Amino acid sequence: MEPSIVRNTINYLQRCREARAAGCPVAFTTDPAWLVNMAINRRAGWPDDPGHWRGSCMPVAGSYPKKASGVTFNHLRLLAHEINSPRRIVRDGSLGEWRCWLRARLPHRFES
Repeated sequence: MEPSIVRNTINYLQRCREARAAGCPVAFTTDPAWLVNMAINRRAGWPDDPGHWRGSCMPVAGSYPKKASGVTFNHLRLLAHEINSPRRIVRDGSLGEWRCWLRARLPHRFES
C-alpha cells in the first residue's frame, strides 16, 4: 500500500475525530470509532454485510451469517414497530410467517 494512501486515511480519521469532538453530527462514514472497527474487522478477514446495511461480522462456515444480515430480519423490526405502536390496528395479513407464534403470544394485540 502506498504511504500517501495511508497518510490520507489517517488525515481523514483525524478530521472525523475533530469534527465529532466539536459536536458535528456523525454518520457511518464519518464516525471514527465505526471506521476503525470496520478496518480492524476487514483486516481480520471478516466479511462485510452483503445487504444494504453497514457492518461486518465473524464468518460462520466461511460466509456471512444469515442472522447478522440487517436485510434478512428487517421485516421483523418493522413488524415489531407496528405491533408496539399505540392506537394502531394490526391485522393477521401483515404478520406473515410469524402469525401463529405472535397470535399465541400476544392475542390481545391483533384484529381478526
